[in-house]
Amino acid sequence: MSLEDLGNVGEFVAAVGVIVSLIYLAVQIKQNTAAVATATYESTMTGFNDINVVVAGNPALSSLLDRGCRNLDSLNTEETVQFNFLLRCYANQWWKLFKLYERGNLPQREWSIFAREAAQFLDQPGCKPFCAQNALFADLYIELDKHKGEVISDFGFGNDQLS
Repeated sequence: MSLEDLGNVGEFVAAVGVIVSLIYLAVQIKQNTAAVATATYESTMTGFNDINVVVAGNPALSSLLDRGCRNLDSLNTEETVQFNFLLRCYANQWWKLFKLYERGNLPQREWSIFAREAAQFLDQPGCKPFCAQNALFADLYIELDKHKGEVISDFGFGNDQLS
């Protein structure tokens, strides 16, 4: 075998090595992407669950959220502050999902489910002032307007959500 033949074999082995490395890298990227998506989804669900556990575990807070969503004027000053902070917690979660969707990290089908629920929630009479007074979420509100109208969840506000 000549020196040129050995060089050709070496080039072939190197090319195979590059191809194997690229395949390995592609598999690793795919696995990493799936892991990041799972962590993102888990983080989002944890955020919503953390808020919901606090509200569900405190009858006074549950009542405040119910009354505030139905009629903001039914709350006193302190309750209004609490209500606004609760809405901000929910809005922060929806904002995070919206940004993930905008960046292509949340599929349209999944975003649509969250967006319909957010639109339904924020369409409650007592939530409308929050939206009007919190321009930080203006882009989110514009997006949610596209998803209004369909009842997707029974939040239990006055037990009239699904009627």
